[in-house]
Amino acid sequence: MRFFPFCCVLCDAQVTGATSLCQPCLEDLPRIKICCYQCGLPLKNTQEASLCGQCQQSLPPIDYLISSLHYAYPVDYLVSQLKFQGDLTYAKIFSQLLLTTLQTHYREKERERHPERPEIMIPVPLHKKRSRQRGFNQAFEIAYPIAKALNIPISANTIKRIKYTEAQSLLSASERRKNLHNSFVLSKPISAEHIVLVDDVVTTGTTVYALATLLKKSGVKKVGVWAVARATISK
Repeated sequence: MRFFPFCCVLCDAQVTGATSLCQPCLEDLPRIKICCYQCGLPLKNTQEASLCGQCQQSLPPIDYLISSLHYAYPVDYLVSQLKFQGDLTYAKIFSQLLLTTLQTHYREKERERHPERPEIMIPVPLHKKRSRQRGFNQAFEIAYPIAKALNIPISANTIKRIKYTEAQSLLSASERRKNLHNSFVLSKPISAEHIVLVDDVVTTGTTVYALATLLKKSGVKKVGVWAVARATISK
């Protein structure tokens, strides 16, 4: 059990709040300001959200992607601490960061009178072998507090990952697509029309695209993605 005060997970400065990040480190995180409104790819040299070049050529199966941070230091370090050191403190940090981003986003949508929210949240599933190895699914650990805060049902068993694959982070984009071929199946029928997938990091988008394709083939009309971080490269 942690007792206050404790130390910032990045700089060891004393922290008296519950975020595990001191205010300077929190403010220094590489936040996404402008991005593609379809795939969430961070954009440069533009003043407003628009379609990235890749989405102009071919739209992905997801309808939108909302993320908080660039996948760069120190975010990559924090992700590795969560995934490979098993410290769920980092999941709490990510949940709060993503929740803040979502609350801001939907407040703006409400002002525009377009407050549409997903009916169900689905954390990106792990294969049962990797889940046993890790002891948890980081996507679920991030998603669960957000589901409670936003009062959106969460379903961790709607989709199963049936093929054990190499870690996606070690593969190229084309290898990732081959790696995920026929990796997911629906474990039960879905009646919702608008579903959001939740993950820690989206890099090439291969995983969430595969899941969105599966969901849309089952009759889901709209699939979004909420991710803590988005990588700049999407090829």
